[in-house]
Amino acid sequence: MTSNNVLRFHSISLFLLKVLLIGLVVPLAAGMTVLFAMEEKELKSQLNEFHQNSLATLVNSAEDSMLSFSPEEARNIVSILLQDERIVRIEIFSSIYDLYLLRVSKETPEHQYNVYELKQNVTKNNEELGYVLVAVDKDWVVPRLQAERNRTIVLFVTMFMGGLLLIIPAIYFKVFKPLSRLMKQVRVISKGELGVPFSWQGNDEFSMLGRTLDDMRTKLDKNFSLMREMAVTDELTGLPNRRGFHSEVEKLLWLSDRYNHPLIIALFDIDYFKTINDSFGHAVGDEVLKNFAEFISGRIRKTDLFARVGGEEFVLVMPETSRDDGHKLLDLLRHEVSVHEFPHGNTVTVSVGYTDNSGSDTLEELMDIADKALYKAKQDGRDRIIFGSINESS
Repeated sequence: MTSNNVLRFHSISLFLLKVLLIGLVVPLAAGMTVLFAMEEKELKSQLNEFHQNSLATLVNSAEDSMLSFSPEEARNIVSILLQDERIVRIEIFSSIYDLYLLRVSKETPEHQYNVYELKQNVTKNNEELGYVLVAVDKDWVVPRLQAERNRTIVLFVTMFMGGLLLIIPAIYFKVFKPLSRLMKQVRVISKGELGVPFSWQGNDEFSMLGRTLDDMRTKLDKNFSLMREMAVTDELTGLPNRRGFHSEVEKLLWLSDRYNHPLIIALFDIDYFKTINDSFGHAVGDEVLKNFAEFISGRIRKTDLFARVGGEEFVLVMPETSRDDGHKLLDLLRHEVSVHEFPHGNTVTVSVGYTDNSGSDTLEELMDIADKALYKAKQDGRDRIIFGSINESS
């Protein structure tokens, strides 16, 4: 797994995860704390209420027993009360006889309780009969509180996990995944791979940003394509310029050499073009060049390469063409140019020097041979084609 595929510290993804967890944990923890306190208060309130009620019940039943000193009359109600695990000790003291009428305790030397005592005097007709004491186990709330807390924890953990199961997929698909895709899109653009499109279908902010980035990529791609095209295209004629010619002809030469197929390279030069410029002006001269480029381009194959490599100098590369076939095609082009009427109202002629790839392997040598053949065609009177070979050039 590369570093690009993992969440980095201090990244926005990790920050969002932290915020998500804190946003879930803190409210749940606060809620549990408040609920625990409420449950503890409720249990203590229940114990206190039970304590008060038990004491009141015992006081009401002990009055007659104190007057007659009859423990048996109070024993029944005491035995019922002692069955409740909350009551630890009950005392009924008679002030009349200065004796305990009844004293019962669950405590033993081995088992002591953390008790809370309530004591109430018993009177009748303003005469003090004695007192009743009820002691309850203060720790009775502990296991029940723990049980309530366990249930609450299970409930809140279930809520927390359920929340995560609902929120994390939503956050992943709505935030993390689009964010990761945006990062990938930015990396692709930064590498200059402008031909790789990214489609965004949603209406959220990530999709809007993604579409904006893709629009920017499209514009950059068009601008760079235009710049590349301008770099290899002659502005006047629309033909490949010298740079574009060299880029394309190397491929044709490589294929011809690899499969041992013939190839022709021919240089064209418009005869007396300087006279046209001087007589009719450069604007007309430019129109002649454009018309010449269109005229030749319309009469060659799509597999041929035609380029402007100088002012009035053009080059034609014809793959899969032998010397004899090349001569016929070039002579036909020369003748058709000579009878064509150009924008200045007159005809022009061209001189052509050409060679094939039978005697040389490099573009520089082939161009040099064709250039020398073109020079000879001009010396011999122009409006003609001359074949050049490596033997003649040397």
